[in-house]
Amino acid sequence: MNRREFLLTASAAGLAMAGTTATPAWARRGERVRVAMIGTGLRGQSQLGPLLSRDDVELVAICDTQQVMLDHALRIIAKAGRRKPRVIGGKGDVNAWKKLLDPKAIDAVFIVTPWEWHAPMAIAAMQAKVAVACEVVAGITLQDHWDVLHTQQHTGTPYMLLENVCYRRDVLAVLQMVRAGLFGELVHLQAGYQHDLRGVMFNSGDPDQPYDSGVEYGAKGFSEAQWRTQHSIDRNGDLYPSHGIGPCAMYVNINRGNRFTHINAFASKARGLHDYILKHPKGGP
Repeated sequence: MNRREFLLTASAAGLAMAGTTATPAWARRGERVRVAMIGTGLRGQSQLGPLLSRDDVELVAICDTQQVMLDHALRIIAKAGRRKPRVIGGKGDVNAWKKLLDPKAIDAVFIVTPWEWHAPMAIAAMQAKVAVACEVVAGITLQDHWDVLHTQQHTGTPYMLLENVCYRRDVLAVLQMVRAGLFGELVHLQAGYQHDLRGVMFNSGDPDQPYDSGVEYGAKGFSEAQWRTQHSIDRNGDLYPSHGIGPCAMYVNINRGNRFTHINAFASKARGLHDYILKHPKGGP
């Protein structure tokens, strides 16, 4: 199979997986799905384009703790020719998002915030009967994940973890091949995730240079460097394994008749980030 044939096959697989119904069954029939977004940082802003391009979705509210991020989001929305949404936050209020969760005003919420907020935000949204689309990860602790699962089961509110790798065209193409029996019975799978994040976890703190611009993090950093780096400092393990394991789980029908029985994670010594700071005091590759 050449590259062109592969891409065509992958595209067809994606369409087949998507189905024919663009609007979910729980939405108000015949009307646009009213969506709110919690978190309009750089990741949230990257999600606005696809969201605003849909004619069956209306972005009715956005929320962030930082005004600079809200302003960037509003410019993207205005450029797309869409109506200005309700704006909440911008003053460092980490609880402003709770004002969004009104099922009379919104149907669904995008959660695009630092990891530690994913579980409490998703749980609160499901309890309010607001459907959830949540960026990875689902939670920080094992209990977080059980709480998210049990809340979904108890409330029946739709919840989707936005594991984007599962929906890459090449991954979906392989899934179609697996289902077609081209590989026979799968008895061993191996996957991984390679992403040099040093230029993301450190920067100069300048909003105009969020990547590869310095070695600041935490309060002195900007965007992901403000919160993500500390997770790697404080925690030892695979901080978000779903990029690698997600496609494999689909291929062997995990939670669709099959299940994991054991999960282990191992890590090497914590040397890389410290070494990077010493050798790259101004950031960069």
